[in-house]
Amino acid sequence: MGASTPPAGRGPAGGLREKGSVQAAWDPASPSRTAEATWREALAARPELSTGGWRSVLVVAPHPDDETIGMGATIAGLARRGARVRVLFLTDGEASHAEVGGLGERRAAEAGEALARLGLPTGRSERLGWADGRLAGDIDGLAAAIAARVTAGDVVLSTWPGDGHPDHRAAGIAARHAAAGCGVAGWWYPVWAWHHEPRGGALLQRAERVPVAAADLAAKRTALAAYRSQVTDLLGPPIVPPGFLAHHLRPFEVLVPCG
Repeated sequence: MGASTPPAGRGPAGGLREKGSVQAAWDPASPSRTAEATWREALAARPELSTGGWRSVLVVAPHPDDETIGMGATIAGLARRGARVRVLFLTDGEASHAEVGGLGERRAAEAGEALARLGLPTGRSERLGWADGRLAGDIDGLAAAIAARVTAGDVVLSTWPGDGHPDHRAAGIAARHAAAGCGVAGWWYPVWAWHHEPRGGALLQRAERVPVAAADLAAKRTALAAYRSQVTDLLGPPIVPPGFLAHHLRPFEVLVPCG
């Protein structure tokens, strides 16, 4: 989960949405706008999405850890069933602690460990190395880079554009364009949105639940622990604090259809 130096709080890019939004700066260590119990109650009424027919999946992650936070248990389940899952990291997440040298390589190593814990074979991930915090500068180029890695029959997963982080928004829009241009299905996964979205917002209106097995959720927990630079105080206050992770340890994950 990447973060440019925040102007306020510790949220990614200050937790600020684009110009014209009413979203204020937010701190992931603060209480969520909507309690997890409320989310679970509301999401229980949303339809279930089966991934049983998915055989080839491209997961687009703006930063190393987004894929595991948002979709880790689903990735583990797909890998366990023999699906061909690849992860495309758009940035190395080097801006989460801008003062730390070599952070991009550290986070890439953490990603390798996390994906192995999810059951992905070596060689199933790729780093594009775009600048953390600057993906919005060339969405067309980003879409072309994603499209170049889409294969026939893929399902493309990327971050929800309403997530509250400019890189997540850019990745989601670019992935939607890439999937549509390649004629394959596209879905968005929320990451930060569970912290700052209201129950009655756009996310819940289109969310679909992806049930996950207990073993796959356990694999997700171990994979999250691999991201020590983000989920522990190794480099300072955790970028991804334990309270926030409660939103991502449900017996299901959530996808939103691209559109």
